[in-house]
Amino acid sequence: MEDIDESTVPFCKLEHEKFDWGEPYTHYDPIFKISPTNRVLTLEDSIVIFGENNFKEQLTSLYNVIVNYEEFDRIVNYNEEKFDRNKILELIDFYIKENEGKLTPWEKYHLYTYELFYISYIEEKANRKIHFVNWKE
Repeated sequence: MEDIDESTVPFCKLEHEKFDWGEPYTHYDPIFKISPTNRVLTLEDSIVIFGENNFKEQLTSLYNVIVNYEEFDRIVNYNEEKFDRNKILELIDFYIKENEGKLTPWEKYHLYTYELFYISYIEEKANRKIHFVNWKE
């Protein structure tokens, strides 16, 4: 049986299954929004993906990196593109405020994962590289 939890951002698909011996379990699968259609994702595209999918840690990290002019050193997959720093900071700030108080599936269901885990999943689904801060290094 399958349910969609619309109380989280992003929504989460819950698949209720049973082990061979009959014990029930639930598989949780976030439903990510990947709307930018550019062949190569820009920094702005990446921020939109993070914002639409409630990646609070990435948004905060990107904000700090950009405010401190550290994009060349700290943003993975950054290709030295030109961008309007103030516009990008305003976009990040918009999404930080927009997601305030909203739960992610990994928070609500205690999935023992973190945002970096899902970045490779999004890259695979989009078949493109996303700009992100690897704060686990």
